[in-house]
Amino acid sequence: MDYLIIGSGVAGVSAAKEIIKKIDKKQDNVTIISKESEAFYYRPRLIQCLSGDIDVRDIIINDRDWFAKNSIDLRLEEEVKKILPDDNQVVSDQGKYSYDKLLLAQGAKPFVPAIAGVDKENIFTLRNSEDARIIYQQAKKSETAVVIGGGLLGLESAFNLDNVVPKVFVVEMAEHLLQKQLDKRAGKILKDKLERMGCNFFLKSLTSRFIGNQRLEAVELNNGTLIEADMALLSAGIRSNQELVEDTEIATAQGIIVNDKMETSVENIYAAGDSAEFEGSVYGIWPPSMEQGKISGKNMVGSAARFASFIPSHTLKIAGIDVTSLGILEEGKGITSEVKRDDDNYCRIFKNSEGKPVGAIIIGQFAEKDDIIKEIKHY
Repeated sequence: MDYLIIGSGVAGVSAAKEIIKKIDKKQDNVTIISKESEAFYYRPRLIQCLSGDIDVRDIIINDRDWFAKNSIDLRLEEEVKKILPDDNQVVSDQGKYSYDKLLLAQGAKPFVPAIAGVDKENIFTLRNSEDARIIYQQAKKSETAVVIGGGLLGLESAFNLDNVVPKVFVVEMAEHLLQKQLDKRAGKILKDKLERMGCNFFLKSLTSRFIGNQRLEAVELNNGTLIEADMALLSAGIRSNQELVEDTEIATAQGIIVNDKMETSVENIYAAGDSAEFEGSVYGIWPPSMEQGKISGKNMVGSAARFASFIPSHTLKIAGIDVTSLGILEEGKGITSEVKRDDDNYCRIFKNSEGKPVGAIIIGQFAEKDDIIKEIKHY
């Protein structure tokens, strides 16, 4: 059997680890094709590379030797161009591959808003190890950086850039930080804490245009504010990579649609991670991508495994500030909430009609934090 995996991220590698447990390595082949220049690394820590405190080599989980020792043919810096499901083949920029089972785990790409001047030099997105290296090199030469987007990744990026760049601004269209994860009160507490550490924010603001000749010189906001800047980092979310399946019968929406076995609409083709959509959701975070990879790998070798819905959980820790949000974060349909603590630390618990915790927003230290999180995750 030929097992072919597109993508060397957590979904693809987790699948490969399940496959090699079951196959006959003398007869069966496992191949991973990836555009990445590095082997499998811990992508959530990639943002820390912007600070210069760590290098991509410090976050590698499995190096090239590990893949070779486990009889996995890892082909880095190679791009898949086309899938031919009728022929059970994949075409890359370096050759053609046949498969019996195929996993699409090619991840996602950063969303680039249609802002005037967005194609100028020194405007970046962060998705892979090479991006991190390039951004860090520019940061070392910059006096001012602007991060577009005040979500989880935007805030972490700004904090790490602040270790290198003298002045960092965050531009966010929402009225408070982490609008998807926090309520208004929690967002204000977080903003106040970060401002005391020297962070700068423009909330309820949109970027109108990027100004400069070839290179970025300034960022103009919709209220006319002009921020002189040497670089900008776009942190406006992700979009699943679906280009490979556009001319096939594989069904898509926000991502490549899969069932609870991670099967696509075409036989013998699976999808997992940021490129996959399960029950209307593309999770875009490490834990469900790992689990989807494991499920797909098990099913590719004939084991029975199913993916259950995932409780959204987000954790942010910057400059000693702990921020956690998980589960249901809105009142309504039998959901009520209670603020257990409201000062420089904050804890709001969401409960169902039976009084059981189903969601929480926690900033700072809270004695019952671990117990609350455990109860929600087991709900």
